[in-house]
Amino acid sequence: MSVMVLATSVLANNLFAQGAYVNINAGYGLKMSSQNMPDYNMSNLTMDSTSSKLEQINASLGKGFNVEGAFGYMFTKNIGAELGISYLLGAKVKAKDTYMDGSTADYILSANMLGINPSVVIAYGLNKINPYAKFGLIIGFGSITYKEDHNETGSTEVRETKLNGGTAFGLNAGAGVIFKLSKLLSLFGEIEMVNLSYSPAKGKLTKYTINGADQLPNLKTSEKEIDFVDQYTMDSKNPRPDSEPRQELKQKFPFGSVGLNIGLRIRL
Repeated sequence: MSVMVLATSVLANNLFAQGAYVNINAGYGLKMSSQNMPDYNMSNLTMDSTSSKLEQINASLGKGFNVEGAFGYMFTKNIGAELGISYLLGAKVKAKDTYMDGSTADYILSANMLGINPSVVIAYGLNKINPYAKFGLIIGFGSITYKEDHNETGSTEVRETKLNGGTAFGLNAGAGVIFKLSKLLSLFGEIEMVNLSYSPAKGKLTKYTINGADQLPNLKTSEKEIDFVDQYTMDSKNPRPDSEPRQELKQKFPFGSVGLNIGLRIRL
């Protein structure tokens, strides 16, 4: 009799541990694998009458608030798989130049990233408090905004450029604990690491004003739009027409992060 009770208990635990579920979570990531981005003026410059001070800023555009939803299935109490969709609202990276005459230039980089996250889940298999780990891929579709704000004596100039297109591929890994609340609901908390870089395919100047007046209509296509490529050739005898976007070499932007996520699991 006791053997039958034990067998029934083990079977019930295994059945409960298996099956489909939905995760909903949110969290905040701190920068990881950061780097300097001199092409986008990511350094602080301060000048006075006798000296100049330059401070480097290392940044990752993966820093910020993120939300995620995932569908998962536990094949056994120990092994499962998830397919998640995440969205990153990146924090702003700021730099500032201050010159001797009091004029300034502010530079701001910020980004958003839509991610598709297939992962393998490995759980300890306990009933009430269940530790787990997961690892997988990230397929990202990003958008980066770069803003320049120049303020000189009696004059202001603002430029805003949007970089997008292309697909990012990276890795993510996490470890956490699930706290069972009922047969259908559980809470979980996890630490997640993301290793990801992103190279935009296109760039476009979306705002250009001088003293508040719109200057975009006065610009040629080559002055407003960019195609980012792996290589290109400049030919003085056959120059690229101004009616087409100019070409520039691709640049990888870091999106690495490490952060804490808290969420709710709903069994289906």
